[in-house]
Formats: sequence, C-alpha cells, structure tokens
Amino acid sequence: MSRSAQHLQEAADWLTRLQRPEVDETDWLAFDAWLSEPGAQEAYDAIQAVDEEIFQRGPAVRGALVEPRRVAAKRTFTIDWRWLGGLGVAAAAAAVAIVVAPWGELLPQPDTLYTTAKGENQAIQLADGSRIDLNTDSHLSVRLEKDARRVTVHDGQALFDVAHDPSRPFLITAGDETVRVVGTKFDVRRRDGQLNVTVLRGLVEVSTDGEDSPVRLRPGQMLEHSEGASGVVVRVVAAEDQVGWRSGRLIYRDQPLGRIVSDMNHYFDRPLRLEGEDTANLKFSGVLIVDGQDAMVRRLTSLMPLSATPTHDSIVLRGNASAPN
Repeated sequence: MSRSAQHLQEAADWLTRLQRPEVDETDWLAFDAWLSEPGAQEAYDAIQAVDEEIFQRGPAVRGALVEPRRVAAKRTFTIDWRWLGGLGVAAAAAAVAIVVAPWGELLPQPDTLYTTAKGENQAIQLADGSRIDLNTDSHLSVRLEKDARRVTVHDGQALFDVAHDPSRPFLITAGDETVRVVGTKFDVRRRDGQLNVTVLRGLVEVSTDGEDSPVRLRPGQMLEHSEGASGVVVRVVAAEDQVGWRSGRLIYRDQPLGRIVSDMNHYFDRPLRLEGEDTANLKFSGVLIVDGQDAMVRRLTSLMPLSATPTHDSIVLRGNASAPN
C-alpha cells in the first residue's frame, strides 16, 4: 500500500474513531499529532470531501432507488460510478456504502419543526439519542435520514449533545455556515445575522459558503461570524458562560448593551428600546438572573449608568450623559 493510500485509510479510521462514545483527550491529542504528519491533513480533507459528495448525491441516488420499488422487481437498476474516479480505494469503499443499504432505509424523512415561545425553554430528545436544549424564542428543524442527521437553525440558540453514530454525520445549517459534528457537545447561537458556535466537549468543524477549508473548534473555543461576510473570528472563552441560559442566568464579559438588550427582548413581549448616542455601545460585565422583566431592568440600571423610562408599548433605556463608552 502506498503512503498516500495508507493515509486515506488512516483518515477514514480517524473519522470513525473520533465519533465513538469512549473517545477522550488522549484520542484528540493523538489525532492532532497524526494531522501534523506530511500528507495526513490532505487525506483527512479528501475523506471528508467524499462524505460530502455522498451527501450531495444522496437525493439523486434515493430518487433512482425509489423507481424500482414502483415497477417490476426484476427491472435492472444501474448507477453511474464514474464520479468515483481518482478517489482511491478507501474513498470508493465509503461511497459504496450508500448504495448497498436497503432501499427503504434510504428514503428521506420529513422535517420536524421545534419552536419555543418567549420565555420558554424546551428539551428535545431525538430518536438517535441526541439531545437538544432549545433556548427562548428559537426555531429549528430536524430531519433524521439513514445517511445523515440534519438540523437547520432558523433563528435562536440551542445546546447540542450529539449521540455518536459513525454512519450518520450530524450536520447543522445556520445561515451561510455548516457545522459538522465529529462527536461533541456545543452551543449554536444565531441572532440578528450573527452566528456563534461554542464547543464544550469534543471537536466541531464549521464551514462557510465560499471558503475552502473548515475551521476546527476544540473545547473552550468560540467562533464568531457575521452572515454574508467573509472570514470568522475564533477566540478562547469560558464555555459554560455561553450556556448559562439553561439555568436561568445570562452571563456577560465586556459585552455591548445592544447585545444584552437583544437577548432580553427574546424573553419578553414588551420590548426594550435604546436611545441616546452610543448607548448601545456601553459595555457590561456581570450576571443577569432571568425572572421578571421589571426586575431585570432594575438590576441592569443599578449596574450600569442607565435610566429606564416605561412608555405605553416599551421600556426606553438611555445612557447617562456622563456615562463612559
């Protein structure tokens, strides 16, 4: 076996190994060491490209497979395998798996839509064993298929704890980003055209439309991206802070007031509005307990140079004239 073919086989093995329930820090360290070998990164990317190719061509294959079920059982069914050329033995073997499965198991399943109202959280247990904790005022859809598990985050925030299933990647679409799970627990927040992905356990890969290479995130890292813009920012964070909402706490470290107000407006029907030059840019660090709106506003104005004025349809927050930016 040539070294390149060996790397392809090793890449396929790693893709499976890292999705096992017993994977631990030793495995991640060994994986990082393997990636540093000449040719390993290219092989791993190639195996992932094959997996994505299978995903893209899956609907066409399923459509072709449905037809024989509707006509005579002896009708000949053929598939054009030319697209496998040049992928190598290991890659071709991975592609064959989608075809040899029983036809019925390949049929697409309908999407299931999950939503939460303002002030509501919901725990979702999927049939594959994965768990999703859905934050307030959030909307996502789930489709479990034989070859993949797909989630679309339309708007909102969710914490994912993904069950390991090497045969079915867990793929999340949020705007122009695709999150691919290698085996992990992570938080996805999509609000106002901004996407944050924070990893608590395992490894996550985030791909942006138009970008060649995915960004790999490890525990304690958060990716920030503005939808439609090029590039991402990855920084180290206290990951548990990002999921404080699960226990009724919003935790901020030097965040602009505009972000805090946006978060609060997803909990209550009566909106908060900002007035005054640079009010939205005032920075806040602290913890806000999520309870009544009036109580939260009182805490916020006691911790920041702000005044709050109720109106008939909103609460207006203004920065004090002497407030620093």
